[in-house]
Amino acid sequence: MFMQIHLLQSMPPGNLNRDDTGQPKKCIFGGVTRGRISSQCLKRNIRHSTQFQEVFGDELSVRTTYLPRMVANEVTRIKPDISGDELDKIKAALASKFKAEKGKDGSDEEGENKEGQESSKDSSTTDQTGQLVFFPPPFAESIAELLVKFRTEHPDAYDLFIGESKKKLSDKEKKALQKTIGDYFVKPAEAASKSLTVDIGMFGRMTTSDLVVNVEAACQVAHAISTHEVFIESDYFTAMDDKKAEYVSTQTEKAGAAFLGSGDTETFFSSAVYYKYLNLDADALKKHLSWTDDAAARAAAVLVHAAARSNPTGKQNAFAAHGIPELILVEVSKSKCPISYANAFLKPVKGDNLLTESASALCWYVGSVAQAFAPADTRRLLLAVGSASVDIGGSTRVRTLDELVGAVEGVLKEA
Repeated sequence: MFMQIHLLQSMPPGNLNRDDTGQPKKCIFGGVTRGRISSQCLKRNIRHSTQFQEVFGDELSVRTTYLPRMVANEVTRIKPDISGDELDKIKAALASKFKAEKGKDGSDEEGENKEGQESSKDSSTTDQTGQLVFFPPPFAESIAELLVKFRTEHPDAYDLFIGESKKKLSDKEKKALQKTIGDYFVKPAEAASKSLTVDIGMFGRMTTSDLVVNVEAACQVAHAISTHEVFIESDYFTAMDDKKAEYVSTQTEKAGAAFLGSGDTETFFSSAVYYKYLNLDADALKKHLSWTDDAAARAAAVLVHAAARSNPTGKQNAFAAHGIPELILVEVSKSKCPISYANAFLKPVKGDNLLTESASALCWYVGSVAQAFAPADTRRLLLAVGSASVDIGGSTRVRTLDELVGAVEGVLKEA
């Protein structure tokens, strides 16, 4: 089964996802500047959402460069007498198995503010990997157990792996030991990495290491874009001194702020109605995780819930820009036929209520253009409230988000 989620969400002034200049991200679409929230940012906030944490909890993965340190900690737990020098060599050997990539982070995902990070680490000399690696915490324990077993059963190959070979090896001997490393450590580690969690199954994983298998994402997430033209504004920071009136003698000195910001403290912000789109191939997710139909349906429902309730965290302490989607359209079909409705806003909407105009544009697009391409078995569930309260033809209306989440799970189970 294939599920698509379309959301319209009005966000008050904020700087949810900023670029390298500190400004809210933007793009050109339909000939005008649009506000943008990157897909990487949206995926991270879904992964870290309350909904994902409450439902999946310990079954979720981590993304980190500290895999070698995590493995070393587990090795120490298994063999407390191992020397610090040997642990350092283990960490460096593991780090060297991951090629550093400029601007790449391992799974095409970002935090609140930056779109990928350039590694400042050289993986040949550090105990961190040169890229972020996405894995379940038990994977580090599995690697540690493999290393300890490898150390005991194949000491010569182990010494070569950690760079501690004590004798000069011929090319033939070195080749034989490298094959042993591949057969008795690398391949078992790769097999262990095939044990996936729901977030890896959904959002995929890309690495440059033969220790970790790549995973094709079952979920695609588009960059959210504003349905209208956006203008970026700025403000500067000011602060009052609570004790100024008490300690300053003249009225002239008492007047005004105690701190007045300049260009260095300038804050940029914008506000927009965003169109968000994501889809989920439930069959691919089931294959990744060896799940039943019911488990995949439950995960799809949690994805809808998280997509609706999670917001980027950038500059939230300064702006508290917490909006909710007033329109959520979920489409389910047996056919894998992804269709973004972003072109409903190719002509930027205008008017006194941009959310109402956006909902009308989406309604028209679904009934006109999308209808010509949507699979015949498409089932639609619609939550449309407030300014976005419209009727989209062929949709089953629900009244609350909880009702929508339950309906999504039910439809997928039935299918």
